[in-house]
Formats: sequence, C-alpha cells, structure tokens
Amino acid sequence: MISVKKRNDSSQRFLKLFLVLALVISSFIPFVSNVEAEGSGSYQATNISFAPGADETKYNFSWYSPETSNPGVVEYAKKSDMTGEVFPSELAKTTTATVANASSGYSTHKATITDVESASEYVYRIGDGNGKWSDTYSFKTHDTDSYNFLIMGDTQIGSGKVPSDTEGWVNTLNKAYAKYPDSSFILSVGDQVNNANSEEEYAGYFTPKELKQVPTATTIGNHDNSNSYKQHFNVPNETTYGATAAGGDYSFTRGDTLFMVLNSNNKNASEHNAFMEETVAANPDAKWKFVVLHHSIYSAASHSLETSIVKLREELVPTIDQLDIDAVLMGHDHSYVRTYQMEGLQPLKNQMIDEQGRVINPTGTMYLTVNSSSGSKYYNLKETPEPYSAVRSQLKTPTFSNVTVTPTSVEFSTYRVDTMEQVDTYTIVKDPSIPVKLPELKKVHLEASGEQVPTNPSSFFEDVKLTLTGENKSGGPFDVPYSDISYKVKEEGQISISPSGEITVLEGAKPGKIQVWAEVQSNGKKFKTKKMHLTIVEHAEETIVEKGSNWKYLDDGSDQGTAWKAPEFDDSSWKSGLAPLGYPISEDRPMFGDIQTLIGYGPDSANKYPTTYFRTTFELEDLSKIGEMARINFGIDDSVILYLNGQEIGRHNLPEGDISYDKYLSDLAGSSVADESAYESFDLTKEDLAHLVQGTNVLAAEIHQDRPTSSDVYWDMEFVTTVKSDAGEKKNKGKDKK
Repeated sequence: MISVKKRNDSSQRFLKLFLVLALVISSFIPFVSNVEAEGSGSYQATNISFAPGADETKYNFSWYSPETSNPGVVEYAKKSDMTGEVFPSELAKTTTATVANASSGYSTHKATITDVESASEYVYRIGDGNGKWSDTYSFKTHDTDSYNFLIMGDTQIGSGKVPSDTEGWVNTLNKAYAKYPDSSFILSVGDQVNNANSEEEYAGYFTPKELKQVPTATTIGNHDNSNSYKQHFNVPNETTYGATAAGGDYSFTRGDTLFMVLNSNNKNASEHNAFMEETVAANPDAKWKFVVLHHSIYSAASHSLETSIVKLREELVPTIDQLDIDAVLMGHDHSYVRTYQMEGLQPLKNQMIDEQGRVINPTGTMYLTVNSSSGSKYYNLKETPEPYSAVRSQLKTPTFSNVTVTPTSVEFSTYRVDTMEQVDTYTIVKDPSIPVKLPELKKVHLEASGEQVPTNPSSFFEDVKLTLTGENKSGGPFDVPYSDISYKVKEEGQISISPSGEITVLEGAKPGKIQVWAEVQSNGKKFKTKKMHLTIVEHAEETIVEKGSNWKYLDDGSDQGTAWKAPEFDDSSWKSGLAPLGYPISEDRPMFGDIQTLIGYGPDSANKYPTTYFRTTFELEDLSKIGEMARINFGIDDSVILYLNGQEIGRHNLPEGDISYDKYLSDLAGSSVADESAYESFDLTKEDLAHLVQGTNVLAAEIHQDRPTSSDVYWDMEFVTTVKSDAGEKKNKGKDKK
C-alpha cells in the first residue's frame, strides 16, 4: 500500500448571503455612487446586467424582477439634463424590454438602448412600466479611436465560498476601476459562477456596483453552461453557431475593433470557424480583430493537455491565422500565460522589437490566458514550460488586465490586485510607415526532452520531442519554419521525426542507440545542428481498467463499515453509471473530462454526505503477463482510499489510519481540497500487484467530501500495467466498459 500527496433554497441562507454581500459592498466600494431620484428604489430589479450593444451607439440590459407577464422598461437621458438629483423624465428616452420566465418566482427582462452618443455621460433607471423605478445609475461613453477595456478572468463565485469569492471580486473591480476610471467596458472571459443554476452565486457575481456603470461583455464558461446564463445576460448579434443551452457565438464592435466571442462549450470547431469567417467578412473595415473564448487553447496548467482542448486548438488555429486575428483572449486554466506571436501552432520569435520593447508589424497571433480575478481558485502550472509560452505565472492572487487600443497600437498590461504591481506588459504596433527589418539566421541548436524512446506508446516514459531553435546575427531568437527543417537519423528504419519534432518509433524497430541531427535551409544557406544520441527501449503495456468505465456506486450517506470493499460483497442493489461520476454535471478534470453520471449528495445542499462508495470489476485472462510496473491515474475531488480485492493500494489527500464514514476532509489534519487543475497518480509496488488474481478482480473506492457545503465530487480512473509479452495488445479490458 502506498500513500501519495497531491501533485501538481433556503430563504435564511439567502438572507445571510445578502447581509454579507451588503457588508462587502459598503467596505469595498465607497467611491461608486448612485444618483438618487425621487421615489427611486421601489421597483425590485435585481441581477442587473449592463452590457455592450452591437456597436458603440447601443447598450444591452437584462435584469430579474418578481414573476410577472408585464415587460419592464429602461429609461435613459443625458446626465446634463438632470436638475439636481431628479431624473429628467421629460427629456428621457424609454425602451420596452422583452419578458420571459426565469428561475422560480422570477422573470427575466431584456432591452437594448440606441442612439447613444460618444464622449457623453448618461443616467438610466429600470422600471416596471407602471411608475415604479429602480435606483438611478450613471455611465460614461468614450471615443472609439483610442480607448481601453478591462479583462477579468474566472470569477467563478462559489468555487471557494460565496462571501469570500464575492469580496475578492468586489476588491478587484474596485482597484481596477480606480486605476482605469475611463474604461469603455469590461470583458469577462467566462465562468462567472461555479454552479450554473445557483442564484446565490449570481447574486455574488452581480454585487459590484461597477457592473451597473461600466458595460460588461461576458463569455460562456463550462460552469455557466445552462439556460440560467441566457436568463441573466443579453448579448448582441447572437448566432446559432456554437450554440448550447446557454447561447451561441456573438460579436460586437467598438470603432474599428471587432470582438468575436465564442461559446467553446460547443466543441464543433467548424461552427466557430464559420462564425468567425462570416463575421470578419461582414466587418471588412475592422483594423483590430479579437477572438474571445473561455477554454484556453494555449495555457500552462493541466487543462491544456486535454484531448478536447488539443483538438480545439488544432481546428481553430488555421482559421485564426487565415483571418489575421490580432489576439485571442481566454481563461479556464486559472493561471496566466502570454504566448509568443503564433502561426500554424508554431511560435514566431523572430519579430522586430523597437527600443520600447514593442513588437512592430508582427506576423501571427498573440494568445492571452488570464488568471482568476476573484481569487476563488488557482491551478498549478505544469513543471515544464511550453514552447509557446513567452510569459507564464501563477501568483495565487487575483489579477486583471487592461487593454489600451489606439489607431496604431494595442497594449496589454496585467496587474496583481494586492499590490497593483504591473506583472506583464506587451504592445503590438501596426504601422505600415515603419519598415520591418529582421536579422538573418546565424546558427541552429537541437535539444531533446528526454533520452529514452519506448517501442510502444507509454504511460511510464515521458514523450521525447526534439526542439530546434535558431539564433539570429543579433544574438536574438530566429524562427525556423517547420518547412525549412529536415531531421536526419543515421540508423534507417528505426524512427521517423515530424517537422515539429515528434518522434514515432517504426514497426520492427530494434532496441539500441540511434544518432539524430537536423539540417536547415535559410536564405540559400545550409545550417546543421550537432548530432545527439537517443536510446530505443523495449516496452509494452495494457490498460486493464479504462477511464470512462462502468462503476457501481452508493450515494445514500450510509455507513458501510468494511465489508463493502471485499471482492465477495453483494453490490447488486447499488446504482451504476459510466465514469466520470460526481456532481455538479459541469465538473470536469484534465485527462478525464466532464461528468457522465450525476450522483446524489442528500436532501440538503448545505449538508452534503461526507462519503460516497464506488466499485467496479475487471478480468485478467493471464496473470503471468503482468509486468513489474503499474500506475493508476485518477481524477478526484476531494480524496480517495482505493482497494484492490479488499486490500488498500493507495490513498490520496487523507492521513493514515481508519477514516470514519462521517468525516469530512475539514475534520482531518493533513488534508486539503483537491487540485482541480491536475489528475493524480498512484505508482503501484510489487506488493500492491500481488493482490491481483487471475479472473475477476474488484476495485473499490471511498471518496470523501471536503466539507458539508462543498460544491463538487468527482471520480474516474484508469489502471495501466506493463506486460511481459504480446506487446501492445489490449486483450484484458474492464468487463464493465460500455
């Protein structure tokens, strides 16, 4: 047995939350003031969303009211038309909203105001259409030639605790708006809340008063992906491309800047590509083009390894390149990454940089992944930096970014909220009057990420990749196009190497050392790297329990003692479903993906069951074929003890000793919440493998929740072993796989 540590509705509750949020507001936003009008505040408009419209002359609104069939209205006027604190009704314009049912007891209203002038200040209020009005709010409009906007990442209210997440969110907007009080709008890159249908969390998200005076463009994150998002927000130019229950891809403009916002919960890249192509064609005069999506396709945490993310990257990037997109703005991985200029999955480092450090008339696209702006959750960075990452960081403190747009430049500046220190800045200049001069290639270097190359794909060896870098005559980096690289291998018939450096062992390859190098053609000259040695090693493995297998589970909060983990235990009365299993349905993990089977947590969401039990079986036809190396990879929230045929073979995120069924992690010393940015692993010993039997084997897992109010549980795993013969065959798969 081994123990491993983590690698890398009730009205009373709502009232308590309301009181806490009220304290948060009063503590953190003393400078934001509402313009009070006579009789204001009598209309119960809540969750007011103020958003950009299709262009700078339009703004979109949505809000909740007590359930009604009567549409609300928005009344707006120039602030200069006010007399004292009285709303200028006689000079105001009125727009009638649409109305529809929202969550129980509420209606959602949506409206668009038009003919809004730039460089002006307006007041607005929301009414029921029968003389009752909300408080009065004000907003400023700005010129569109030169302006700035703020980027906020993954507020995800409720990922931690709603009051503290809300406090962090309020504090970030407070400081960001204080530094940039003339911001044209806010851009949220998704996961506004943690639980897609939680009105409690939406109340926390809408707490900052800045959201009522600075329009906010939102993005659908994986934690927002339900009809509730559509009820809370009103986006312009929405299409059916990329549509889910939460909505589809949409766009808006500010002057000659085009923003295209994708719903990346829909993984059909062809729809997103069609949307971008049609939108760019409809806006031929756009000088600056931004794409926004939640799921980062170039990040530094473990989500970047997921198959769906890699596939999305491979399918979106060609269209992004074709359309000359200037920057792609993303979230999801709760960490910070700014890439080099990218084209065709390749970083382009050989750019012209001026004395101020600005990149001049660059080729390619910059991809920016922003960290959490509330501090509700952070993900650890992968140990090895990515070739595309120019800057990567995990400060574990809330951050935000500001983007300043001028006719000839776009500047991205990122700040940590606690000290307001600038932690990154990057400026793109597009000015055809500046000639681009690039130094020529001087020499090339070849590096390998490892030395041992297994004969078959391996869970136990790191993939070996070759990386070729160039140095220019000024001593800086030189981008060598993949098309100019030719990899050479002295020993024929052993391996092939792709232009990007991926190694494939050829059929019939024999173990032993091989010699490789690279040659480059550039500007009529030939460059050659030094030769290096790699070693091909014999390797074969089987996955004896696959991820996504069928599991029996018991989610009734009962005490099962110890008999439940024995092979002979009768689990016929338990429920069953395909992994990943857990809650909520939007929960996911790197490698294993979205929950497939939703399990229960009891009748009270504030007092969830501490322990859930899981069992599955698998068959071994020939025990003698099992090798000496085995690994269990698993996705977990929050902790697990795993048994093989009744014997413990590993525990994660729990102390040694007996753990009672009624214990939460918060009750136990030495335990902490799971790292949602990574999957975990047990490397099994010979003693662990000795518990395997020929024929039917049983895996049993007890999953412990962090605390009674925790929002999620997650479980899936795969069991991989080396094999002594018949390399590469997969005869022994879990019999419950469906």
